[in-house]
Amino acid sequence: MSLAVDLCLALAVACVWLGCFGALRLRRPLDRLHAVAFVNASAGILVAVAAFLADGVSTRSVKLACLVAFVLVTGAGVSHAAGRALALRDGPRA
Repeated sequence: MSLAVDLCLALAVACVWLGCFGALRLRRPLDRLHAVAFVNASAGILVAVAAFLADGVSTRSVKLACLVAFVLVTGAGVSHAAGRALALRDGPRA
């Protein structure tokens, strides 16, 4: 059980590092939003899975799952709004 929790948390850290390197590599701010969305989705889900593996169905793990779901839904909306603002600021591309 502890090995599975450690593996989930290690994968979450690896996802965050991968997202950071992806954000550094991407040139346009609109492209960097994809790296941020990847970090939110992948690391959040892995941390929630680790909580369920460690505690089972408990108050803490259910709250964390609700928080991750909330971040996924609102993160998509915020990412879309930021992307639209960037696209409008830059104007049409030829």
